[in-house]
Amino acid sequence: MTSTSTHDHTPLRVLVAPDSFKGSLCASRVAASIAAGIKAALPGCIVVEAPIADGGEGSASAIAQGLQGAWDEVEVTDANGAPIRMPFAACRSPALGPFAVFDVAEIVGLPAAVAAPGARTTRGVGQAIRAIHARGFTTIALGLGGSSTNDAGAGLLAELAFTCRDAAGRELAPVFDNLAQVASVARREDGAWLRELTLIGLSDVTSPLTGPEGASWVFGRQKGFTDLAAADALLGRFAGLLDGDMGALPGSGAAGGLGFAVALLGGSLRPGAQFVLEAHRLTGGAVDYDWVITGEGRSDRQTLLGKGPAEVARLARACGVPVTLLSGAIELDPELEAAFDGGCFAIQPGPVDLAFAMANAAHLLERAGRQVGALFGQARRRA
Repeated sequence: MTSTSTHDHTPLRVLVAPDSFKGSLCASRVAASIAAGIKAALPGCIVVEAPIADGGEGSASAIAQGLQGAWDEVEVTDANGAPIRMPFAACRSPALGPFAVFDVAEIVGLPAAVAAPGARTTRGVGQAIRAIHARGFTTIALGLGGSSTNDAGAGLLAELAFTCRDAAGRELAPVFDNLAQVASVARREDGAWLRELTLIGLSDVTSPLTGPEGASWVFGRQKGFTDLAAADALLGRFAGLLDGDMGALPGSGAAGGLGFAVALLGGSLRPGAQFVLEAHRLTGGAVDYDWVITGEGRSDRQTLLGKGPAEVARLARACGVPVTLLSGAIELDPELEAAFDGGCFAIQPGPVDLAFAMANAAHLLERAGRQVGALFGQARRRA
């Protein structure tokens, strides 16, 4: 991405690359609403819509859209232990060849979780990997955001390769509530097929498994965990029985520690936003823009931990292109403001309740797009 001169007569080129507004609009509708406002304020401009995701909900869809993937599904159990049909996309890229991609949020997503936080299981994620491999895929990418679980991937590991036992040698159900009783974790002998498997964990955060920026302290409360110090200690203890060093990897704390499990199985952890942008061919400076707009439902310090808008901002600013953030709500932070040199703007017209904001998100986004478009146009003409 490189910026064109403000003094030539070429049309203004704008990239609109937002994430979804969770619970309200998917990324495609967010992009369309912003684009409509920009076009109204800046007639004649060229607007490219590139809805993104960052490893969380919608990542598989965004990747499949960019690579023209085909959809299929497998049967697994969700975080509550109930059977569900989970969609996955079969894709092909120059770098990976044929591969499959799915979102763990389809299996263990927070909105559908009704079991107690400590009783939720990630076993279904392992079932998905096993079933997709049985369809002939040896490369599988997992979008790791949006989980309701906080078990360091114990369920996934138990489904595919390991057995957890207590001090008396009894096998334990691999859920958070049982982690304190785990005395040993042994690799099973039926996992030879995993050697031919390439796993790619697409992380929406850079959080390690434990510590102040880890899975429990940063995301535990929103999943229903209250004693975050105890939760953090349990994940650390469990990881120590396997490979504690893996827990220090950036992204190992994604999805309550599913990132840790992917790495332990020999997989790689990659920034989900970067992977999605590559699928849309938006990296490497292949396209010129004068302005980039991104956004998400809520922006705060977590945005800078590898979320999609932050990755878009990094790419844009590296190429000298101003980038603007439009979000449903913004918790102002100096580092957040510094990351978006085109400004951070909440789309709300004033104090409103959440129900109003979610019901009117499309209108509010279009209005905000029109306003920032007019502002950008004025600044450009005066440059």
